[in-house]
Amino acid sequence: MRTLALSDIPAVSLDDLLSGISFFRELREVDPKQADFLATYARIMAAEPGEIIIHHGENDPAFYFLLRGQLLVYPDDHSTQGKPLNVITPGHIFGALAMICHVDRTASIVADPSGGDVKFVAIDGSAFGELKDYSRIRRHTKILFYRMVVANTRWKLEVYRMQQPNHVISRDMRKVELYRGEPNTDEELESLARQAQQMTVLLMRWNTVFQDEGSDSGVSPIHTE
Repeated sequence: MRTLALSDIPAVSLDDLLSGISFFRELREVDPKQADFLATYARIMAAEPGEIIIHHGENDPAFYFLLRGQLLVYPDDHSTQGKPLNVITPGHIFGALAMICHVDRTASIVADPSGGDVKFVAIDGSAFGELKDYSRIRRHTKILFYRMVVANTRWKLEVYRMQQPNHVISRDMRKVELYRGEPNTDEELESLARQAQQMTVLLMRWNTVFQDEGSDSGVSPIHTE
């Protein structure tokens, strides 16, 4: 992988690239200074076809947004020649759950060998600090980010539930917390963090089902990065 200078991307600024990501676009509308600050932790990266971007088991505080190309998700570095667990397409975030939950990467992510160059935004998640540390990233920014991650993850789990409504994991999804309190508070942020933890466990269980049963499981695999 290599870090790209903005001069390597004709007629494009970092702000132009980030404005194509819904999270940054919304953040810029409500708090331009926070968007500018978070952008200082962002890098534009490029990977060659077949290159491993995330290694299973590594500890990495970053999260990513795919800008161009296609990524393939595998259980680990030794399984990258088989059928991928999932495909990541432009505009999607990846790596956020592992960053939020402070866990090692649970999958390997590879630039599609049959595709062209891959470009993505890498953001150093250490900027977020501890959950209720608002010295750099303000509470409303964290809530905006956590809402996005939780909503995306809940959607993935809902796809599984619709495919396998009677599976025990689908039933356990009813136990995932829902926040019904005052918005934009410490309590909402704490709830979102708990939801992310709970859903990460469920996603890891679904991945185990897929790896153990393969196509007989009746579900399309997803990943927790």
